[in-house]
Amino acid sequence: MKALLYGVVALLAAGPAAAQVGHDPAHSPYRDLEHKQEFTWLFGYTRARHDPAGVEPRSAAVTGLRYEINLAGPLALSADFTRLFAERNVLDPAKPLATRSLGTESAPVYAADVALALDLTGRKSWNHLVPQLRGGLGLVSSSAKDDSSGFSFGTPFAFTFGGGLKFVPGGRLQLRADVTDRVFKVSYPDSYYRKASDNTSVLSDPTPRSFYTHHTALTVGVSYLFGR
Repeated sequence: MKALLYGVVALLAAGPAAAQVGHDPAHSPYRDLEHKQEFTWLFGYTRARHDPAGVEPRSAAVTGLRYEINLAGPLALSADFTRLFAERNVLDPAKPLATRSLGTESAPVYAADVALALDLTGRKSWNHLVPQLRGGLGLVSSSAKDDSSGFSFGTPFAFTFGGGLKFVPGGRLQLRADVTDRVFKVSYPDSYYRKASDNTSVLSDPTPRSFYTHHTALTVGVSYLFGR
């Protein structure tokens, strides 16, 4: 497996150089990337996924920062910090269905992760474009909780993966667009499965009490490039 991975990286790194054969360097679609570090302001929208009870923070706008540094060849290390401007439904599971919903409240979600990134064109851009894949680990956190029911979002670990496309026109600025998926575990309290006075409950078996869900973010960003 290691040999295969090294082989793939070697091929990706060698691809841009091989593709320039037959091109006048002045007219080649490939250009060396001048800077090794970037600092990006990201903004966009995050879609919250599976939530049978409907109490988790919902889909909303997101913003954040990303720092990225080239390690060697096509490999880079990146770190993200984002804030999701979410709201959530508040429920009292002890009440009957007609009065169970208590309205909505602000429930921002913060996420931080560290990831390895692979530039598919190596240390070059193709027609000023650099496609990229990313994968890593991090945390998501929210203060969303209900003392009466025992529900709490908490701070679960998250697996992060995704991809993006950079536009590098030259100079110290670049534009980028990314899709980032954070997969993490959520849990429901036992109170969501107990029946209220009208013989209804928030959830019923076989809905699991804990499971993995994910937040999928589509973002665009402006980067400042530095370091050679």
